[in-house]
Amino acid sequence: MGDHSVTIAIPVHNGANYLGEAIESALCQSHPETEIIVVDDGSDDDGQTLAVARTFGSHIRTLHQSNSGVAAALNTALACASGRLFSWLSHDDVFEPGKTERQVRILDTLNRDDICLFSDLSWIDAAGRITGEQRLDPAALARNPRLAFYEGLINGCTILTARDLLLRIGGFDTRYPYTQDYRMWWRLTREAHFVHVPHCLLRSRLHPDQGSHRRDALSENSAFWSDVLDETSEVEAAMVAGSRERFLRRTGGFLRYRSPNRRVADHADRMAQASAAEASVSVVIDVGSDLEAARRTIDSVEAQTRLPDEMILVGDSSILMALGRDGACERVLRPTPEQRVPTRLRLGLTAARGAYVALLMSPDAFAPEKIARQVARMSALGCLASHSSYRSDGETVATGSFGGRVYPEIVGDCHVEISTVMIQRLLFLSGVLFMEDDAPLASNWIEVAARHEWLGLEEPLSLVETPRAPGERAPLLAWLRASAEYRGHAVQIRRLERRLAGSSTPDTRREDAGDAGVSLPVRALVGGSDAAA
Repeated sequence: MGDHSVTIAIPVHNGANYLGEAIESALCQSHPETEIIVVDDGSDDDGQTLAVARTFGSHIRTLHQSNSGVAAALNTALACASGRLFSWLSHDDVFEPGKTERQVRILDTLNRDDICLFSDLSWIDAAGRITGEQRLDPAALARNPRLAFYEGLINGCTILTARDLLLRIGGFDTRYPYTQDYRMWWRLTREAHFVHVPHCLLRSRLHPDQGSHRRDALSENSAFWSDVLDETSEVEAAMVAGSRERFLRRTGGFLRYRSPNRRVADHADRMAQASAAEASVSVVIDVGSDLEAARRTIDSVEAQTRLPDEMILVGDSSILMALGRDGACERVLRPTPEQRVPTRLRLGLTAARGAYVALLMSPDAFAPEKIARQVARMSALGCLASHSSYRSDGETVATGSFGGRVYPEIVGDCHVEISTVMIQRLLFLSGVLFMEDDAPLASNWIEVAARHEWLGLEEPLSLVETPRAPGERAPLLAWLRASAEYRGHAVQIRRLERRLAGSSTPDTRREDAGDAGVSLPVRALVGGSDAAA
């Protein structure tokens, strides 16, 4: 069979009552290159199930095995299938006639082997009457495809994917007779991409004889979701909800209100309450050229009310050797002769292992509550990037009121100081930060704002000796003018040009009404709530 060939597997055990309808719907698929494999999983109903299958003759392949469960039956079909693409159909469900053809066409357009398609569906009763529909939110799933798994939105009989992909991750786990499909999706979240097809391509039957209603099935389902909560990593959780805390609260809500797993939901709530305190934290420090200043900077980190798990020290090897590896927390030394700040920070971030990473430039310093406060807020809100107000020359610079959806305003008005920044490490792993060695630092904050919200904390959590943002206006303007992505923001670029042309920075920054700009006090006492996503 060719590249567009499809195998439809139908596992069945004592399913004579509905099997014929399932096979008919598979045979009625409009896609021509389709094989149908019925796997009889040790039926013991006096040959009734086998008799139904035999009525379709050579139009289907029928395989037999001792009663080993759905997972084993699907693995048998996977091993014997000749189609490049694989789907399955429960013996009591029904495919819509165009299901396979529509999905093959989509896979052909995407032209990737790591895609798993799934679709909306209709509910039918025991008599085959449609009783409702499950139509998912295509926009939400396009933004965050992992929600398909973590919110229990995938019905296995709606999928179509490459057979080799399923074989590569080991097929279906035969230890789990009721959750073998969702354990497969869980593994696929790490190996593939789920793509939602916004059409009802399956009729899923609800009837009293379903195995999913049994007590042992409910127990296995609870154990599965407990495993998901315990084993989902910080980065995976951030991909779903921005932080592990938000992930746990979101998954707990799903389990509490849309599944029978109340006890697991309680477990999720308890884990969420402790997640911010348990999150790992790294601090990347550019130690600069002044050894004593670097020591003061490091002292401020080691005086935190919540110590980080590690400090990544980046800079000249002689300074790093003088600073040493001994301290209140683990020190990782990354010597480099490189002088460009983005390159040095990228080196530090590459070595960082924490879920959250704070950035710090010597001779700047942290306020004692910096790490505890910033991690707590980012964890609670699920934000990937945050910054705060800071102290400089004995005054508070209230940049923390600048937050939320600040793009494209940030193009002409970037108030982020690097030593106030903390990120979720996922942000760096996704290739957003410090990818250009010669780009001004402010360009990175713009790149973040173009994709995510900034969390602004109004409390001054850093001490900045010399603010860098004002001195970056000229290189930022040159970078924006050369950027195909950002040079079209004429209003914001004109605002930046006016700032650059001004002889000094006023005590308050206020934009002309014609620019629809924001009014932001730069040197002011802190007040009000955080500017949060």
